[in-house]
Order: sequence, then structure tokens, then C-alpha cells
Amino acid sequence: MTIRFTTLPHIVAASAALFACIASLPAHATINTAPATVTHVSGGRYGEVAVTKPTGQMRGFAVLFSAHEHWADEDQARADALAKHGAMVVGVDTSRYATNLAAVKTETCHKLYSDAEAIGHQLERQQESNQYFAPIAIGSGEGALIAARMLAQAPANTLAGAVSLDPAAQLDARFEPCAADPKLSRGTGLPGFFEQGVTRGGTGASASTSTPHAFAPDAAGTDKLVALTTPHLRIVTESEEDISDLPLVELPAAHPTDMLAIVISGDGGWRDLDKTIAEALQKDGVAVVGWDSLRYFWSEKPPAQTSHDLARVIKAYSARWHAKHIALVGYSFGADVMPFAYNRLPDALRAKVSYMSLLGFAPDADFQIRVTGWLGMPASDKALPVKPELARVPPSIVQCVYGADEKDTLCPTLVNTGIDIVKTTGNHHFDGDYDALAGKIIAGWKKEIAARE
Repeated sequence: MTIRFTTLPHIVAASAALFACIASLPAHATINTAPATVTHVSGGRYGEVAVTKPTGQMRGFAVLFSAHEHWADEDQARADALAKHGAMVVGVDTSRYATNLAAVKTETCHKLYSDAEAIGHQLERQQESNQYFAPIAIGSGEGALIAARMLAQAPANTLAGAVSLDPAAQLDARFEPCAADPKLSRGTGLPGFFEQGVTRGGTGASASTSTPHAFAPDAAGTDKLVALTTPHLRIVTESEEDISDLPLVELPAAHPTDMLAIVISGDGGWRDLDKTIAEALQKDGVAVVGWDSLRYFWSEKPPAQTSHDLARVIKAYSARWHAKHIALVGYSFGADVMPFAYNRLPDALRAKVSYMSLLGFAPDADFQIRVTGWLGMPASDKALPVKPELARVPPSIVQCVYGADEKDTLCPTLVNTGIDIVKTTGNHHFDGDYDALAGKIIAGWKKEIAARE
């Protein structure tokens, strides 16, 4: 989901480790020296935040916590420096954030990552960025601890990572981070990169067993944060020769069969139901390619473009993993766009698709993620009706899964059409029984494969 680096400006009396960071950056990259644009907006539980826009092409999104209690000139200088390397920076007054969290009486602990994710969705949409950038949490002192705890509790594919510089010994009790949700798959280790820097001779507490970057005592705090952060500011470039420009996640089966599932996520990205179902399929011998809708559809992708990219994925992974039978699995947003993508495939590739499982299938399909979608808003006025598209798909290959308590689903209207209708308990998340759901997908798919053979 392709990293391009930018160069560093100048380092004042930096340590050898800091010079090593500079040396690793490509020579062709440049720094935009134009002044940064700063605005102040309401940031939810952060309170008022200072938003520093990138001075050139956007390469990342950062949430920077103030070095001390309140946002000060030194914090803005750090934000300006990061903006010159392409980051949009949200500056958070650490003390105000703690006060606002303490006022929330309905929570016994706080999902700190959710505040960063919410403001990222809103501001990046306003910026009209063509690519979605997951937030990078950055801080020093107590802010370093906040950044580290955010990453430690976050679901996969929520935060890009965290940068911690000279962390304090103790976190203010008002932040009270929740533990990571055990029901959400996070993979192994932290769900994002973790960069830690310490000033030589300092006594900062370590939040990781990894070796931190060491900086000289007289190195500027701004330069240290820039050195730790800039390798993770990135852009994605498209390529017809390969599929590295697409936000894909590979889950090869340990004991592979000839079955390949391409799973397109909901609008929240590759993180919850879709990710967990994909891992359940993988455990049952199905190789899986996960497709992150949040990142792919952050900018509008019309049906023809979506189908074109799906064709690239089918061709690449059919050859790479020697797959004979291909299933298309979509959840929510991903289910809605699936018939459009399938119908526009070249005949030879469409013939390879032996199954299509649509989970939480709605009547209309958008082809661009809308921030209001997270607030339960209906489809946009540009949404396309899915029923005419689904009518063009052979009904014998289609499975439509819905929860008994689900309100906005097309599945019940498809009874007696030849489509396999699966009703489960619960709502749009099917009561969280994802292993059982994976089993239903595989059972239906194998039945169709047997009928074909």
C-alpha cells in the first residue's frame, strides 16, 4: 500500500545517527521552502487544533502532540518543518486533550486512536487529497507516551505508525487508554511502524524493546522529529506493469489449494470483519488478496476503472499462486461495487470467477468513499442502483448474506432468483461470528465448483 522519501533541510550539531538518516534519503528529492499555511479548527475531543497544511504535494497525515502542556511556538516550528516534507499536521494541545477526555463520563477508558482517525477523515477530504493517508501519531515527553499508547491499542490499518521522542516516565491518568480489542485481528507485533528517538544522556522511558535512535544532546528537537518521521511520508504511483500501486494485502495459504479469494473491504478499510473473514478463509486453505476500499476509493474510481484494476489483480495472482478457482468476496461498500466490476471484466477473466459472495449488500453503490458514510448517511446522489447490475451476473455463482436485524440490505428481495440467500443473526456485523461466515462462503463456493466440474 511504495514509499518515496524526502530530504531533510539542515541539521544543527546532530548525532551520527541523525546524519545516517539524512544519508539514506534519495538525492533527487526536494524540500518545499514556501511558508506553511496554518488554520485553527475544532478537532472534536482534541478541542481547537492548529492545522498546518503541506507546502507541496501531500505525502502524509500527522497528529502532533504539544511538547509541554500547551501548544507553543516550538510546537508550531515542528509542524512547519514536517509540512515542508509534505505532511498535513494537526497540532494538539496535550493538556486540553486530557481535560476533554476527563469530561467524558460515559467511558471507563479511551480509544485514543479513534480521535486521530476521525479528524484525518474530515481534513483529508477537505484537502481533496487523491490518496488517503492513515495518521502518524507524533510526540515528545508525555506526547511520546500518547503516541505509543495509541499505536498499541489501535486495530490494524488504522494508524500508519507512531513517532516517540524522549518519552516521559508516566502518562497522565486522564488519558486512560483502552487495551487493544481482542476481537479485532491485529496480526503480530504493532499495527504500524514505531520510531523511537532518545537524546544521549537523557532518561526517557522506553516504550519498545527495539533499539531507539540516539541523538546528540545539542540536536534540535525539530530536526530529531523530522529525521524520525520523514522516511514514512509516502506517495503511491500507478503502474501498468505491476500492481504495487493498489492497496492490497496478501494472505497466502500455508497449505494452498487451487482456490483464490479476492476480498474487497467495507468503507472503514482493511481492519475488522473483512480482515477477520479473510484470515479465516486463509486458515482453511484459501489464498486471499485483501483490497482496502478506504484507500482505493478515497478518490473516485468509476466502474470501468475498478474492473480494470480487478482484472490486473486476477491476472497477477492467478499466475503467482497458480489459482484455478476465483471467488470475489465483498463486504458492505465492497459488496456494492462488486457486480459492476465483475460485469466489465474481459470474457476470459470473467469465466475464471466461479463465486461471488456479497456481505451486507445494499441497494446502491458509491464509487468514492464519503466521510459522511461513517455517520450512517445514505448513498450519495451519484450512487448507482445495483439491482440491474446484479441481474447480469449468473445467479448460480452469487451468495447474498445479511443479518436478521439489518435494515438497508437488498438480500431479502432476491429470494427465488436463483441466488443463495443466507440469513444470519445480528445486524451489519453478523454478531461477530466470522469463522462461521467464512465456512458458509467456502461451502457455497465448493458446491458451485463441483457443479461446474
